[in-house]
Formats: sequence, structure tokens, C-alpha cells
Amino acid sequence: MLLSHIVLIVILAGVCIPSLALADTSPIFPTNKLTIAEGAGFLAFLNPNGGTELLRQSRVITGASPWIHCSVSVNNVQYSLDSDQVHRIGDKTTVERYDTERCGVRVKNLQKALEANWTLYGTDQTGQEKTGILEVTVTSIKFIDELNVTVSGSASTATVNCPDKDGSRYCRIIDADQVVSESCTKTVDLTQQISHFWCHTMFWGAMTERITKINLIVQEDDRDVKATVVETEDHIVLSCKYRSTVSLCRALSETDNRQYLLLDGHLSGRYSAYNTKISTGLCSLEIKKPLAPADVGVWRIYQQLNPNDYTGCVFDVKSKRLAKARQLIRTRGPTAKSNRLELTATDIEIFHDPRSSSATVTELTCAVPYEMDYCYLSGPTAGDYAPQRFDRLKSLGLCRFVVTNITSGVWACGINDLDGAEDHLTYYNVSVYQQPGRTVTEQLTASSGDREQRLLCRTILDLPIDICRFVDPSGEVHGVSNQIKPSTDARYRYYGKGLREGECGLEIVELQDKDFGRWKCAFKVRGREYEISMDIVEEAMSVGAIIGISIAATIGLGIIGIFAYRKLNRRYTGPTYTVSSSMANVSTASHQS
Repeated sequence: MLLSHIVLIVILAGVCIPSLALADTSPIFPTNKLTIAEGAGFLAFLNPNGGTELLRQSRVITGASPWIHCSVSVNNVQYSLDSDQVHRIGDKTTVERYDTERCGVRVKNLQKALEANWTLYGTDQTGQEKTGILEVTVTSIKFIDELNVTVSGSASTATVNCPDKDGSRYCRIIDADQVVSESCTKTVDLTQQISHFWCHTMFWGAMTERITKINLIVQEDDRDVKATVVETEDHIVLSCKYRSTVSLCRALSETDNRQYLLLDGHLSGRYSAYNTKISTGLCSLEIKKPLAPADVGVWRIYQQLNPNDYTGCVFDVKSKRLAKARQLIRTRGPTAKSNRLELTATDIEIFHDPRSSSATVTELTCAVPYEMDYCYLSGPTAGDYAPQRFDRLKSLGLCRFVVTNITSGVWACGINDLDGAEDHLTYYNVSVYQQPGRTVTEQLTASSGDREQRLLCRTILDLPIDICRFVDPSGEVHGVSNQIKPSTDARYRYYGKGLREGECGLEIVELQDKDFGRWKCAFKVRGREYEISMDIVEEAMSVGAIIGISIAATIGLGIIGIFAYRKLNRRYTGPTYTVSSSMANVSTASHQS
């Protein structure tokens, strides 16, 4: 009998328990599993109806919450959610109810220790109990407020990486100029010793960004180089010593633009790599004597960090005295003028199309045969400009500037050496054009019937011309090209070096009256068309010609007057007086009519 009761109880338990479990289990909004970043928060509530609409409807009908009791259990500790009480778990995490309508929870600042199953218990107005189990996974993220990154000074660029970027969902990097890069990494040019960046990172399981300040520090000592010169009766050795290993070095002669690759143990005729040892950062060039004319002048030994960035040493090789690693200029005052290095001026033509929204960037480089202490660039209206990458280029005797939307006028580059003598200036005559061409023949003065009269306009910077046309005073268009051979009776022909050389010219075989007036040189460069006006003016009578004609007229009138006077004298003869020499005091006169 007892055995049969036990069997019956087991059978009833096997049948009834599953049905009760299914009735008591409720779905959870938004899901039964959540992955949350440590320090972030989450919310969840029992959702027996699979949505929120029925919950709102129930509250409207009954005027009260559909739940008469709600609680949550985590790590075997149960917390009541029947009121607005805020529960604290540990030092950081807080738990409070979702709202007055739903049986749910709001958790803030979740910690790794609370990675567990969170069980929600709710009792509705009918007395039926609901249970929902939420599986919470907590991901640990190493949060860093500030990070110092040190890079070698021999590098020209560096990569900024957000911390734990592999576990992030989204990153953006903001620099000191508020330039935003939508990425977890950013490659930057090393233009200053310390740069600052802010990495904003979004992680899986977190709703807000985490900000890390990154300080990019360049090791200045790695960039230091030392130039030495050793000269004997047999050779001259130019050496550039870096603080660390180099990939390779090159020696460049400014005299004839020769280059030599400096690798360990290399030899080429009178030149060798001498004691070059790349692994120790030593690069040397040996030149055997006697020195050739091309050996005299400025040499630079450098390593190329990228296509536009170098670091190295500069040398000034003399023919009659020992070469120096840099030129010493110690004299101050008026006597310095005879000893200072004269730097020639340079004419620079810049094209900036006003129709373009992009800025025009101009690079100016000053070069001297010695290591610099400082340099600067002064414009006609603005203040001084700071050089680019000066810490690497100063030992090469180079000073480079980048100017945005440069203006016309005289620009001066000031340079000083390590001995602090007077600044040495080199000047740039900058001309900014609003179109990429200018007239060579702005006005042509000629006469009708003159032959082989020419109009010419030319592009600046030797830009090639796609199409060349001339518009005459009547509006007729004449297309010309050095690739087209005109007919023998054509009055208009191409003139110039060629369109590829940037010259658009017109030759008029014989001028006619209709050719006088305003012409337009129309050309197409880089896909855009431009026009330049020029005039053919009819030659007027010169002052010399007017004077000549006046003199000729005066002479003509004089000749006519003489002829008229003589003609009148032949028609009438006046009285004649005769003086006799035989009488001393008496004279006899006779009158004949």
C-alpha cells in the first residue's frame, strides 16, 4: 500500500511539475541573455504578454499596477522592488525597480562579481506568480584615463592606438585642433615633441563613450646627429653619426646632384663608404684627392624617413682649405657684410583659382651649407611662420615652410647658425595669379598691311595647355594648335613653342582693318577654361613724323614765296643811283623814267 502511494506521487510529480514550471516562467524584456561591460548598466523586466501594450491597457482598466509584488535575486540575495528604494550591492553597483507598471530592474555600475543569473519574481493581481531568469555576462575592460606613448625621434610618423581597440565596438580619435578621425587608429606626422589626442571608445555592453587622453612623446635625443670632417693629403672623409642604427644613408652633392648610397664596405672609383657602419648609425663618404671641381661645394649625408622628410648632416667642401662641417660666421657689425653668405632671390609663381574652394598650399625651402640654430619666414603682411620639422632638418642646413594661400609680394627667409651672428636673408618674389596664364603680348601696335604680327599668352609653371583659341574683335573664334598644319592661304596660324610647353600664340599673316581691337586668348588647363584680353592698336602718326611734315611744309612755302618775289621784280625796275669817282665833293645823278 505504501509502495503504491509512492509510485502514485512520483507519477503525479512527473506529470504536474513540468506544467507548473511552464506556467510560472515568463519572458524577459529585452532578452533572456545580456552582455554588459563592467561599469555600465542594464535594465530588464518581466514581459509575460510578449509586449508592453497589454501592460498599459491593464493599468488603464484597473487603475493600478498589474503587479502586487516584485523582487530580484542575485547571488542568493533577494532585493525588493515594491518601492522606490535603491539597493547598493558592494561599493559601486545600485539596483532599483524599473517603474511602477512593470516588474523589472534598473542596474547601474555593474561589476564583474555580479556576473550571474538574475532572477525576477513577480506576483500579479490574480495572485499568480511569474518568474524570469536573466543570464548576465560582464566583460572586463581595462579603462585608462591617460596614456603616455613614447616614439623614436628617428621616425617621421607614429600610429596612435586606442586602448583595448580590439574589444571595442566603435572609436574616434580627436586631436588638439578638434580634427576627428572615425577610427581606433590614426597615423600622424611627428612635427613637435609632444602631441595630445583623445580617444573616444564605445565597447560592447556599454552605452557611453570612454575617453582616454593619449600623450605622444618624441624622444628628441634619438634625432641628434653629429657631423665631422677629417682631411689629409690623401683624402677627405665626411661623416654623419646618428644616435641609433639607420636603414641606409645617401650622400648628395648639391653641385651636380650626384648621389652615392652609403653601405658598409662599398667602393666606387674615387669614392667609398669608408668606415660606414649602419648598425651603429655611422655614415661616411670618403673622397680621394685631388678633388675634382664637382667635389667642391655643399654635400649632404642623410637618411630618408619618407619621401618628403630627411635627417642628416651638411658639409661645405672647400678646394684650398680644410672643409668644415659647417661655415662659421663670427663677425658682427658692418664688417660682416663682406663675410656673410649671399643667398640669391627666387621668383615664385603661384596659381590660385578663385572658383576653387580648396586652399593653395605652397612649400618654401631655404638651404645653407651649415647647421642652423633657428630660421623663420616673414611675409609682406602677416607675421613670422614657424618651420616644419626643424628639429630634423636643421642639421642638414634646410629650413622648410608650408604656407596656405600665400599672397603676392616679397617674402624673406631668415637663417642663423650656431654661433649667433647676423641673420642671413633670402628673398622670394611671389606672384599669385587668379588664372594659370599671363600675356606675353599685352598690346600690339601695328598698321594695316603689316605682316607676321603675333599675339602670345603663356601659362605659369609651364602648365600644359589642352585647347588654344583666339577670339577676334568681332567675336569670331580661331582655334590654333602646333599639331595642326594650316592651309597656304590661311591668315591665322599657330605661334609658339607648343601647347605642351604652355604657349598659346597666334600669328596673323597680314593685318586687316577688322583685326584692330580687343582680342581674347582663350585656353583650357586642367579641365577648366580661362580667358586673357589683349589689344591690337592701329599705329598713330608719331611726333617725329609730324615735325618732319611741318618742316617740309615750311620749306615748300618758302620756295613758293621766293619764286613769286622774283616774278614781281621782273615786271618793275626802281630808280638807279650812280656815284662818280672823278669828283671829290660833287656827285651827279640822273633820273630815267
